[in-house]
Amino acid sequence: MVTIVKRNGKKQKFSKAKIIKGCMKAGATKKIASAVANTVSKKVFEGMSARRIGELAIIALRKKDKKIAVSYAKNFNKRWK
Repeated sequence: MVTIVKRNGKKQKFSKAKIIKGCMKAGATKKIASAVANTVSKKVFEGMSARRIGELAIIALRKKDKKIAVSYAKNFNKRWK
């Protein structure tokens, strides 16, 4: 399992479930959310920042549904201020 670095510097195991949950919260269907999580998980590497993972999720969502990507990005940016 790949370990990522959170904003506060703590390390945590990468979780596809968190990406799926975030996408669905933004309005994505389970199918779209799973596809985004799979796309992102292929690009994750040891020590990657959680912020970069969120950015990859936004990019992947944009390819599926721009409206949902905007919703996800708004929520994502609130947490990173």
